[in-house]
Amino acid sequence: MIIDKNFSPIMEQVFAGRGFSIDEAEALTFSMLDGTLSDVRIAAVLTGFRFLPVSEEIIIKILKTIKTQSSFKTNKSFENLVDCSGTGGDRITTLNIMTTSAIIAAAAGAKVAKFTGAGNIQKANSLEVLQLLNIFPALNLDKAFEQLEEENITILSSKIVFPSLKHLMDIRKTLGFKTIIDLIIPLANPLNLTGQYIGVFQKDYLPLFANCLKQLKRKKAMVVHGEDGLDEISVCSATYISKLENEKITHEVIKPTDFGLPFYQIKDLLGKDLEYNSKVLIDTLQNKSKQAIIDAVSLNAAATLWCAEKCNTLQEGFVLAKETISNGRAFKILESWKQKTH
Repeated sequence: MIIDKNFSPIMEQVFAGRGFSIDEAEALTFSMLDGTLSDVRIAAVLTGFRFLPVSEEIIIKILKTIKTQSSFKTNKSFENLVDCSGTGGDRITTLNIMTTSAIIAAAAGAKVAKFTGAGNIQKANSLEVLQLLNIFPALNLDKAFEQLEEENITILSSKIVFPSLKHLMDIRKTLGFKTIIDLIIPLANPLNLTGQYIGVFQKDYLPLFANCLKQLKRKKAMVVHGEDGLDEISVCSATYISKLENEKITHEVIKPTDFGLPFYQIKDLLGKDLEYNSKVLIDTLQNKSKQAIIDAVSLNAAATLWCAEKCNTLQEGFVLAKETISNGRAFKILESWKQKTH
């Protein structure tokens, strides 16, 4: 399909209320990545996707198109390799809970390849916080595999893994609202994952992501959305969960009281600037943070541990995560990981 010739008719479909076909979505994605489309047209396409219903078939097709551009391609596998990430909360600037949870889960025995893109809402995204702590994303597969084998954890940057995606993501950030890129990035980990934990910013996306993860052949996966708008398991409200296990998807609702916790307030989890968020991350791994923060990261680490088959229930994972913080293993693995990223 020649996008330059057909661009206007395709985009007119948006205003007529008709979505892109799978072939059109694939062609538009290629054209955004290879420089065929101008910045203005890329912004138009991203805006168009925002006003259209998105199916799992469209998501998977765009994902496969993007993955053809990856600089990280491998057939190597790790047993029970997982990722934990979010699409970004509902304009709530919380601390780096998923990142802290990933470190705790790794210290508790899970192998975690955390894939991330620079957020457009968070004041201090996970890459920036880790870099302030002298932890840097893997520059190649060899480095990522070395860290996974020795420290159980690595961080992968979308801008390194998909260099052709960088310009597209920069345009997405200037728009100031979430786009289809925010839906794709959590699914775009280039490694061969067996499990995955994803937080989404809208409850409606729970079945969409669960079905995408099923198509991606994840053995165990969990998709969550907090009733308070958080894209993670919340300690401040009920959390809606879609679970994938044995190729079956189930749905449930959990509350902090299911884990013997009170309902905390969102203000207990709010982040600030890089220095503040980095300090809280360190304090949390040393068991020195507010109880609300420790409980929040432990619950989300439990979800990652469940996806990695390191526990049978979230309650078991929660206990294991808290033990990993209190016995010092979580902070120890951070210090060790820091030495392996240079």
